[in-house]
Amino acid sequence: MWATVSIVAMWVAVLFVGIYGGDATFHSVDSSSSTIPSAVFVALFAAFGTGSVAKRVFGGKRE
Repeated sequence: MWATVSIVAMWVAVLFVGIYGGDATFHSVDSSSSTIPSAVFVALFAAFGTGSVAKRVFGGKRE
């Protein structure tokens, strides 16, 4: 149960960052810039966290 709660909490955090979070702006030397929503980075780490929690808890036992 707690693993499911932690996975849901990670993705709810991604949702709130997507709604209320800012953008990551990158500037290069030739004065061009690119903007990426910060939720992309949070979602990346949430995906890693989801995978590790799921593997640990729901992965089954090896014999």
